[in-house]
Amino acid sequence: MVAAKLSSKDKSLDENNIFAVDRHLSLLKSAAIYGANASGKSNLVKAIRFMQWFILNSSKETQATEMIHLERFKLSAETEGKPSSFEIVFLMDEKVHRYGFEITEKEVVSEWLFYTPTTKEMKIFERKGKNISVARIFKGSRGVIARTRENALFLSVAAQFNVEIADKVLAWFSENLKIDIDIDKIWGRQFTIKSLEHPKYRNKILQLLKGTSKNQSETKNENKKR
Repeated sequence: MVAAKLSSKDKSLDENNIFAVDRHLSLLKSAAIYGANASGKSNLVKAIRFMQWFILNSSKETQATEMIHLERFKLSAETEGKPSSFEIVFLMDEKVHRYGFEITEKEVVSEWLFYTPTTKEMKIFERKGKNISVARIFKGSRGVIARTRENALFLSVAAQFNVEIADKVLAWFSENLKIDIDIDKIWGRQFTIKSLEHPKYRNKILQLLKGTSKNQSETKNENKKR
């Protein structure tokens, strides 16, 4: 996460929590997301996970007629019927890159990749519907445009055909973007812990565990007899 251009009165706070990428960019060493239950914290992680999966797999895991497995936000009338948008800013080859896309269940509506070689952001490619414009730096992409399906990302297809920059971006998403969290398991564990605090549910859970333990013991004894 980009650090604000502010300096703390306590210099140790900056030294311990911020590192400089170059003279224009400083990043936080860590960041935290706070919020009430059901406020969307886990959905943010799910969105990042989906973005990663779609980038790595859209060109090879889906067929031309398949729908995109997109889970929409259902609690906003404003976004109903509109494309879902994903964007991420990252460092690659010591340069800031910005990649994103907009999709519906049927197609990729738009897609873009920009980078900042010095101080000004420049286009690598940009897609609007079926129209894809490519900068000279995106070498080796000739012929890839015609092979890009409506429900696949141009970036993913380009990487499949060994376009160097596309290969590097996919490698970044595969190797550098780590999501070390199993949301479903955490939810299940939290629910169980909370239930154990309630006498009614605690007794049922303990009975279930005792029954499981008893069945396992009986199975082991039967195996020994055989």
